[in-house]
Amino acid sequence: MSKILTLSIITFLLFSCSSDNSEVQKEETLDLELAKGPNSSKINLAIGIKDNADLSVVFKTINELNFDIRQMNGFVYLSNTAKSDVPDLRDFLNTKPYIKTGAWQATTSSVFYYEPENKTYIVNSFFEMNLSNQEDLLGIISSLKLQEKDKGNICLSIPEGTQTYWKTAMKKYSFVEWTETFDQVCVSYEQAPVIVANVPSIGKVNEIIPIDITFSTRNSCGGFDSVSETNSGNTKTITIKAKYEGCFCFQSIGNIKTIYNFKATTTGTHILRFPQPNGGLLTYSINIQ
Repeated sequence: MSKILTLSIITFLLFSCSSDNSEVQKEETLDLELAKGPNSSKINLAIGIKDNADLSVVFKTINELNFDIRQMNGFVYLSNTAKSDVPDLRDFLNTKPYIKTGAWQATTSSVFYYEPENKTYIVNSFFEMNLSNQEDLLGIISSLKLQEKDKGNICLSIPEGTQTYWKTAMKKYSFVEWTETFDQVCVSYEQAPVIVANVPSIGKVNEIIPIDITFSTRNSCGGFDSVSETNSGNTKTITIKAKYEGCFCFQSIGNIKTIYNFKATTTGTHILRFPQPNGGLLTYSINIQ
């Protein structure tokens, strides 16, 4: 009886272990099946990069995994560019579409000369790093002989439903310091609140009248996108749209200005209305003669 009981227990344990292993295998297969799908339109995985990592190896690995690099933050480079040449360096960096985007660019805050170290710092974020942009960035680092001071983090778009799997799996790569999963839209468009429009009181018919418009965005990722208008007689409704580009944008920034070119083809009083996100209207009038 004792032997029969012992055999029953062993059989049960073996069956249980077999069932557990089957479940684990099933879960892994499910993740790998989802991994064949398209990358998400959102950022859903971030990886921290170790300071001693070779960026070319990082890019090569991510490309082999077919993930999309949406954003690179926290990468700091030092340059021997002289203080007098820093403005030219900014202009050069702003020719790069992955540096100068709708809301981001090389500025005095992200590319600056630091007197105590006699070095120029480059602390820009990089966006939509496809293969071409990766090669270009590596070329800049090489040609300008940039020194890496700090490695940052890379935000990825990966197939939906695989975040949990890759959060663990990515840690096997030697250049990965940490991983985090989340779900954040990093490119979006919103109607912007207009603060003021400098509409003159008088203008001439068939003449282009530049109107300075000041609007606000909800965080530092926001910038100007477009102006749209609808007409009803002598009343024109003008809407400003802001583009939000980038993740991890929490701080506020100053107001943004743009110019709207107004042209009236008839004389008389014309009404310009700027709808607000809260449903209100900012209204001005101009007498066209």
